Amino acid sequence: MITTVLSLPKFLKKPGVVTQRRGMFFAARLDAYDDGATTEEVKATADRGMAAWPGYTSLRNLLLLGFLLLGFWYSLATPPFETPDELYHYGFVRHIAQGNWLPVQQANVESPWEQEGSQAPLYYLLVGWLTRGIDQSDFAAINVRNPRANIGDPLFPGNKNFMLYSAASHPLRGSNLALHVGRWLSLLLGLVTLWCTYTTVQLAFADSLPRGDSVTTRFPNTALPFIVTLWVATIPQFAFISASCSNDSLIIAVAAATVYWLARLVTKPNSTQITLGEWLVLGILLGIAALSKLQGLGLVGLAGLIMLWLAWRRREWQLVLHAVLPVALPVLLIAGWWYWRNMTLYGDLLGTGHLLANNGLRTDELTWGGIGGELRGLRYSFWG
Repeated sequence: MITTVLSLPKFLKKPGVVTQRRGMFFAARLDAYDDGATTEEVKATADRGMAAWPGYTSLRNLLLLGFLLLGFWYSLATPPFETPDELYHYGFVRHIAQGNWLPVQQANVESPWEQEGSQAPLYYLLVGWLTRGIDQSDFAAINVRNPRANIGDPLFPGNKNFMLYSAASHPLRGSNLALHVGRWLSLLLGLVTLWCTYTTVQLAFADSLPRGDSVTTRFPNTALPFIVTLWVATIPQFAFISASCSNDSLIIAVAAATVYWLARLVTKPNSTQITLGEWLVLGILLGIAALSKLQGLGLVGLAGLIMLWLAWRRREWQLVLHAVLPVALPVLLIAGWWYWRNMTLYGDLLGTGHLLANNGLRTDELTWGGIGGELRGLRYSFWG
């Protein structure tokens, strides 16, 4: 598939002219034009040719459908609680579904949610709300850990399953159904990630980009958005995690949406004003990210750098002052309460103290050999 896509024609610009190479997907014969054809003529002919076949929109939709079907199969094929920390993610979800509020973490005290109880709560609140009507009293029957589990490195000998299972089937009811509701929400969030990836690359390589006060026109790379989205969709770990009950899918989707929105702001010409509504949308996305996972705070820093760069490019320094309030206010309203809760409960704005106390700290000194081991683990986990 990728080989076929890469065989598309490319147009190489010379001073004042555009040369063309033939491609299999263009029904209209661009060779009807001499090498002296203008950019507009070549683009118009290419557009007519592209209209003669289904196009990348259809391929994108097929890719999203294929990812959805693969993820659904993953969600059914993977036994309960066999994805990373899924038992603890579900423990947090079940706590919310039973009508409880956020758990209060205690250092070195075991709980059904373990270190995940220190995580930003949006994903758990959503899945807890979706599963609140499901009777999950059978949780103890499927929560049987494997005492001989040897996980973390596939080369280690021993059992690879985290839990113990009987030969009986696991019908979609009770706790297993609630778990799969969380998995399916994650799968939909994976679709959001792919959609935002496609539109971001499409925007970044559009047929016009701002250059100061003007707009530079160029031939659009219609293949690249599909290629990049295909690459993301086929990363094994991405597909695997997208079919698990985990807050990772939420922060990935929100991060992808935020990057798209920032790219949208960056590609606006200097002559076009950034509206109040656009700044508010950015603030809402940043607020959701900050309530999805602590890593979402990194997007706040990225957005700040983009604001400064836009102000410099436009020579409009008051832009930062105009943007601060509509961006910061949604962040504070959406996520500020949770960070305030951390401060009042734990004296720790991020709540990482109790997270580390429950998750454990590194006891040995980090060496180059240790870094190599971490990279090896990254390589293993990449393949799901």
